[in-house]
Amino acid sequence: MLTSTSWARAQTLSVFFIHFTLPFFAAAAAAAAGTVEILGSSFLGLDPQTINRLNGESFQQDALVTFNGFQYAAYYDASTSTNTSIRHVSVARRDLSSSTSSNATWEKLVLTDYNQTDDDGHDIISLGISHTDGTLHLGFDQHDNGLNYRFSRPGIATSPKNVTWSADIFGEVLDHLPGLENLDKSVYFVNVTYPRFLSLSSAAKVASGSAADLLFELRVGRSGLGDDWLYAYTPNEGWIQVGRYLEGVNNNAYINGLDFDFQGALHVSWTYRDYVNDTGQDVAVEAGPNGPENNHDMDYALSYDLGRTWQNNWNQTVANMSAQWPILPSTAGITVFSIPKYGGILNQEAQTVDSAGRLHVLNRENTTGTEQWYHYWRSTIGHWTRTPFPLDIKSVNNITNTPTVTGKRGKILSHNSALFAVLPSNAPNSSALSILASHAQQHFRDWTVVWEAPSGCSAEPLFDRYRLVNGNGEDGDGVLSLFLVNGTSLQVLDLDLLYLTQ
Repeated sequence: MLTSTSWARAQTLSVFFIHFTLPFFAAAAAAAAGTVEILGSSFLGLDPQTINRLNGESFQQDALVTFNGFQYAAYYDASTSTNTSIRHVSVARRDLSSSTSSNATWEKLVLTDYNQTDDDGHDIISLGISHTDGTLHLGFDQHDNGLNYRFSRPGIATSPKNVTWSADIFGEVLDHLPGLENLDKSVYFVNVTYPRFLSLSSAAKVASGSAADLLFELRVGRSGLGDDWLYAYTPNEGWIQVGRYLEGVNNNAYINGLDFDFQGALHVSWTYRDYVNDTGQDVAVEAGPNGPENNHDMDYALSYDLGRTWQNNWNQTVANMSAQWPILPSTAGITVFSIPKYGGILNQEAQTVDSAGRLHVLNRENTTGTEQWYHYWRSTIGHWTRTPFPLDIKSVNNITNTPTVTGKRGKILSHNSALFAVLPSNAPNSSALSILASHAQQHFRDWTVVWEAPSGCSAEPLFDRYRLVNGNGEDGDGVLSLFLVNGTSLQVLDLDLLYLTQ
């Protein structure tokens, strides 16, 4: 167990056959008094050694999901194919019910009937779970191409101990969503990127009056010219189309995530990227001609009815899906902070909703002349605050001085009254990782380092939102499970934040 004075202490973790040294540090700060307990680290597989990351991208929602006592992971494992140009989707699970759950062995299945071949970091895997019928849902290998979606048979997650974990629990790869066979695939399921899932909380089900229990969000279009669509899954029935809620006009929205608050309202924040004329150039590549230099503004909206209607920050209705009335870039009251192009804001960094219903966004800017991480947050009465992370935070990794305009993106998450920022170093050739904490009582201005590692995070860190109690108060046991790419290995690191959030 690490204390707030253990700056010089190091701990060595052996992860199956891969051995690496991962020192851990905790910052001395009264506001973060307590301890961080390292519960364990487990090995998932081998990360494909592609030029571009296929595991560990900020827009994966989600790579790790906990439900009904089991934790599930979706990833590409290099060891599943002898051909280095081919990857297969792997899905693993482990039982969290035992006292040794953090070191429990993962059961793994591999879906070898689909070959992932593009070396493109957009082509991640996102996993969702229906809490009612127990189906697992996968969206994968998407960058401006036709939909790749598959789901399991019912009961897999609701009766996990009665399931033999094998590839035959999943159906075939589909180019449409079941229940929506009548939709024109060349319109609605073409040029798809960034598939995301979000399970409905109990409060969201009550607030929406819907039988649905899972959302699916995706972009149709391309960088600078795209729209965002929402779909809802009704257990044992199939999907319905909620509608196009963000329409690009010579631009597209890049959302930071989707989150419910404790009352069941759905929150989304985003930045826009404008179109540039790239005729004759290949736009469906890792880094096309239209980059983050064309990102601008920080925007926000919320919905009380599962995305059917949307409100701006002033609680005015600004979109209605049944009327085919989406949010446009010109819609009043959606732009919270005006940030110019070349202002250093990055797309798709992170957001979360805390237990009081405050939305928190993590992103970055260079509007003061220095690229810095920023914390934007909305109070319970709709007031927004925008503050940079201090550059003088005591950190072994010098973490708040490292962000770059295209560097690895972090995560922001909450537990009880504490807010945490999981920040990967953007310094050249660094795989360092730091966790900072702040508190509502101090208006989230008391950021201090509570845990650090000088190496071990070579991609963007992800976490299991459903294991850590996060806003809706469901499914969590207070353990922060981090999905990390550590060089050639994929690992899940479990940290207990209990003593920092009491």
